[in-house]
Amino acid sequence: MQKRVVFLDIDGTTVDVRGKVPESTKAAIREAKENGHKMVICSGRSRFQIYKELLALGMSGIVGAAGAFVEADGREIYHAYIDADHQKSSYEYLERHGFLFCYQNDDGIDINQRSSDGIIAFFRRRGMNERRLKRLLGNMHITDTPWMNKKNEKIIYYEAPFGVAKVHRELAPYFDTVAISLEGMDDYAGEIGIAGINKATGMERYLREVGIDRSESIAVGDGPNDLQMMEYAGIGVAMGNALESVKDRADMVTDTIDRDGLYKAFVKLGLIG
Repeated sequence: MQKRVVFLDIDGTTVDVRGKVPESTKAAIREAKENGHKMVICSGRSRFQIYKELLALGMSGIVGAAGAFVEADGREIYHAYIDADHQKSSYEYLERHGFLFCYQNDDGIDINQRSSDGIIAFFRRRGMNERRLKRLLGNMHITDTPWMNKKNEKIIYYEAPFGVAKVHRELAPYFDTVAISLEGMDDYAGEIGIAGINKATGMERYLREVGIDRSESIAVGDGPNDLQMMEYAGIGVAMGNALESVKDRADMVTDTIDRDGLYKAFVKLGLIG
């Protein structure tokens, strides 16, 4: 059996809307590992936001913060941070237009009081329970100068006054903006990262480190920020609960997360019996 590297998104792919890792997902990952395949988290989340349940399954690597950091077998091999000038200019832009936003870094999020209050209210209105809210927001550092953390990796925003495409245009060329992958989000929530750094570039760095060709890689996702990784991989798999635009560009579509979608995909791909 040819050994593969499988890059796994988190929200909507390995973790459901309740913040749980389905038992069939755990079984799929464990069995695939036993068969010699490498399982790698590939997420927009920073390190502190990654579910301990997933890490406990013994991942071979992490591509985090949408490619801003990469780990292979517990070793950090790459880490990128927003430069000082663009930290300040992005803050001024987002604050001026009234976005709710935060800066993600290694050990938490840096955020001002206005956005903190707004984001918490935003998720509570959508029925997110306190446990999952705490997992998502993690260590929240409230400050009047959230742009000043030298280790800020990316920016997350909600309730923008206009769509993702306009944000992308206005923050280019230094930044790249994509829609966020959390279920229920619309075109007015997104992720802002350094242009030229994304899940696909993180995958490339990981594969180069472990000496495996991209043709032997598989990527599984469900949201618009998963498209680059799905298209870079040898095989791109969309979950059954993925957006139609994501399914249309996938090599394969499996079942939904709550109907054993990951396990079924692994069987069909020959990763497990």
